[in-house]
Amino acid sequence: MVIYPPASFPPAIVYTHPGAGARLGVEARPQGWALWNTWSDGKLQVTMVVSAIDTTEGLLANWSRGKAVYPLTPVPSQIALIHHGWATHMVFSPFGVKKLGLGGQP
Repeated sequence: MVIYPPASFPPAIVYTHPGAGARLGVEARPQGWALWNTWSDGKLQVTMVVSAIDTTEGLLANWSRGKAVYPLTPVPSQIALIHHGWATHMVFSPFGVKKLGLGGQP
């Protein structure tokens, strides 16, 4: 997961906020977007572009303390778009760390 508020795009992303939103295929929002990198039912890597900023911040805070918070799925109205593949580097959930065999804390 990663949060992209308008004022804090990572240096690797050289696009302006509206430009990055267009590149993702969504409109710019004052709150920005959260990208949830996950797996589809078919085990394919997908990125969900979601409006659930507060939920994402809460998950990241819990995960940074090693707390797994499950099950959690965004409400369908919060999902703006789904891309095939992972769109960016991310923080893995404790489950993702285990699934990928990364070991240690996310």
